[in-house]
Amino acid sequence: MTTTTSPDRSDPFVVPNSQHHVGLSIRGQLTVLFSDGETLDCADVKGLSAVRSSQEVTTLPDGRPRIAVTRLMTHFHSNETGLLIQQNPARPNLGILTGLRAGGVEALLPADVVFEQYLVISLRGSLYLNLDPLVMEAKGITTFPPVGTTFLSRTPTTFYDVAELDGGLYATSAGSAKPRLALASTSVCGSHVTHEIDLSSDD
Repeated sequence: MTTTTSPDRSDPFVVPNSQHHVGLSIRGQLTVLFSDGETLDCADVKGLSAVRSSQEVTTLPDGRPRIAVTRLMTHFHSNETGLLIQQNPARPNLGILTGLRAGGVEALLPADVVFEQYLVISLRGSLYLNLDPLVMEAKGITTFPPVGTTFLSRTPTTFYDVAELDGGLYATSAGSAKPRLALASTSVCGSHVTHEIDLSSDD
């Protein structure tokens, strides 16, 4: 029987050219704000995420290393309300991980991480998407994936009805469409990384 040793997630050399899947939960209460004044509170939102990092490490003028990261999958759901949030497959969901000190690969952790996300919300028989990115950020992560870290967005994000947008999921501008809802929280909207999901094969 072969025993597989898990990599040290605090080792910065695990960051380049890696892929991971993690479980997520929303810290606090997520609120859907409809344009007609209705609000829908979602307190049981949980989900999954997958991220892949680039192999190439670049260097900022101040000597800090940075690496591109791509969000491959985003999924949140609320059993109580039927809310379903998925990643928009028609838009890139990209991010940057930047080391906090000067150096090469060895300085990729600790790091700050920022993602720009484009999402599709399924709710009450309609689909909604954001045209401006939902920017999520985590400061000073010490492991990759950053289990135990909360990614924060401090501003509400506006969503449009896909059926009202020219181009549907591929739309990049609102045209004559009006915002139909927004995602917000009473303080800070936080996506908390709860655990890593092992998808490795036994073969």
